[in-house]
Amino acid sequence: MTTVRLELPPKLVPVFEGEADFRGAWGGRGSAKTRTFAKMAAVNGLRYAAAGDDGVIVCGREFMNSLSDSSLAEVKAAIASEPWLAEQYDVGETYVRTKDRAIDFVFVGLRHNLESIKSKSRIRLLWVDEAEPVSDTAWTTAIPTVREEGSEVWATWNPKRKKSATHKRFRENPPARSKFLEMNWRDNPWFTA
Repeated sequence: MTTVRLELPPKLVPVFEGEADFRGAWGGRGSAKTRTFAKMAAVNGLRYAAAGDDGVIVCGREFMNSLSDSSLAEVKAAIASEPWLAEQYDVGETYVRTKDRAIDFVFVGLRHNLESIKSKSRIRLLWVDEAEPVSDTAWTTAIPTVREEGSEVWATWNPKRKKSATHKRFRENPPARSKFLEMNWRDNPWFTA
């Protein structure tokens, strides 16, 4: 077993410790939420592959018209930031997968592709970034498709409305076995001067 050092914003560490079905963070820009969750998605991809669990990590956003609107660039940057991650991933112009091909990253827009998520099998992780505008219908449809043993749903967002479905679902009435917290630029130890 190999031990690696992984630097995360200290405030986010408890979100990733222990078991949970739902994890996430909300707050302002510059808080390192997206980069941290992208990095942890890559870490989890290796964990799944090492355990012999093949499947997909779905990275979703409410609106995604092309890969340039997706979390692909963030996932690539997170993998590149850690040499030990980069050694384990095959990263192409339009794809990311573990070198053993056990885990593939899939990037989708929820608004127009909900049916494609329902048809995906072996979803190990669903991470929805910029989740503020995600509708209740989208959450109600997407969450039940994440049903593999040990699978999780993650959400990161910049809150704008207390009436949003994401706010109600994960802040007002968080589900059982969930870990969510607020992150802002002051919580980011690498925020620029």
